[in-house]
Amino acid sequence: MLEAKCAQAIAKYRMLSQGDSVIVGLSGGADSCALLHYLCSLRDELSLHVIAVHVNHMIREEEAERDAAFAELFCKKLCVAFRLYRENIPALAAEKGIGLEQCGREVRYGIFEEEAKRCGGKIATAHTLSDSVETVLFHIIRGCAVNGLKGIPAVRANIIRPLISCERSDIEAYCTKHHIDFVTDSTNLTTDYARNKIRLQILPLMRELNPSVSDAIGRLSESAAADDGFICEYADRAAEEFLHNGRADLLFACKFPVASRALMKICAARLSITPEQKHIASMCESLRRGAGSVNLPGDCVFTVKNGSVNFSKKSDFFKDCQKDKDWNVIFTPDEQTKTWEIMTPDGHKIIFRIIDKNKYNNLLSQNRKNEKNVFKNCLDCDRITEAVFRFRKEGDIFSPVGRKCTKSLKKLFNEEKIPPAIRGQLPLLESDGKIAWISGIGVSEHFRVNESTQNVLYIEVNVGGFLND
Repeated sequence: MLEAKCAQAIAKYRMLSQGDSVIVGLSGGADSCALLHYLCSLRDELSLHVIAVHVNHMIREEEAERDAAFAELFCKKLCVAFRLYRENIPALAAEKGIGLEQCGREVRYGIFEEEAKRCGGKIATAHTLSDSVETVLFHIIRGCAVNGLKGIPAVRANIIRPLISCERSDIEAYCTKHHIDFVTDSTNLTTDYARNKIRLQILPLMRELNPSVSDAIGRLSESAAADDGFICEYADRAAEEFLHNGRADLLFACKFPVASRALMKICAARLSITPEQKHIASMCESLRRGAGSVNLPGDCVFTVKNGSVNFSKKSDFFKDCQKDKDWNVIFTPDEQTKTWEIMTPDGHKIIFRIIDKNKYNNLLSQNRKNEKNVFKNCLDCDRITEAVFRFRKEGDIFSPVGRKCTKSLKKLFNEEKIPPAIRGQLPLLESDGKIAWISGIGVSEHFRVNESTQNVLYIEVNVGGFLND
């Protein structure tokens, strides 16, 4: 029975107090109409001040206008103050580059918060146990950590959900008992959306195996919430240390799941965004490697470099990557000097040695484990003329040694899975208009050491996480 389940949830989670003001999100559907009706039944007992807010997303045109008119009339019958908002969600979603569902949710909750601030009240939404179960299954299908199993919380900040223990059958029975009319969103009846497929196709099959599957998943959510609270406590500490010091290694002071959760909290604190699990996995992989970048929601970029982590806007990030693109250092091999060095704009040291062929062969034999790196960073010094060290530029091409082909640097970097964050900062050596060597890639076919080579140029450099010595 809905009344008993709501009363129990309100008491258990301390949702309401005497004299509260409550902003109710009213779509006009069965759930929100039942919620508003039930809260109105508590007005005298708890001296509640109830306000209904309806948001027209301007997606379903005439049907949306019908819903708004119905919601207003429903509030008049209940003597409830009514607020109507019209927001062009398709246009806003396109502008922000996000989905309609996410955009609609953000706009709705933003409006609810503004109304709650005006009256100093709480926000009541009509989420049910059925909604929470669908959310858990949706998270499982997409791949989630333990926090994705929590479902929809009964209380979050000033948001309360009195119907959280009720199933759809409870809602339908309550509406029938109290002769409550409601409207139906036609998009809820199609299987075009993932959540609708879960509701209309997957859950009915699960109920054939276990008629009480909703209660079972509800218990799973409660256990997951308890476990998540334990993880969050440690994640909070890791995030606090990181925000204070900015060092990547601090995120791994605790176990891996804690590092993942800490990253989420850091993103929320620094950028006001919530990354998806796939973003978190990529961020953790970059941390594990010690270098890399990840594009995040909200036009943001996460980068790991030189033991530190940075969050920045994409526009600023790529601006920084390109600011030294005109860096040039003229290079003239000098057999007398033998060893010398230069510095890149990022402070990385490039060391050069000219060695004879015998020393080159000895170097290979002494470094069997690193033979690939030695081979990649040794050039035929006798072929190098009019040389310059620089960063890449538009139109650059390269002939990788042994591959009998010529590729653009963009294609080559993609094949080698070199993170976009460091591509513009990898030094390369150009000789007589040809690219002879690229840090992290190696020597070109034209400049490889061969039988006729007399002098070898051996390069050592550590840039952006690529160790070449």
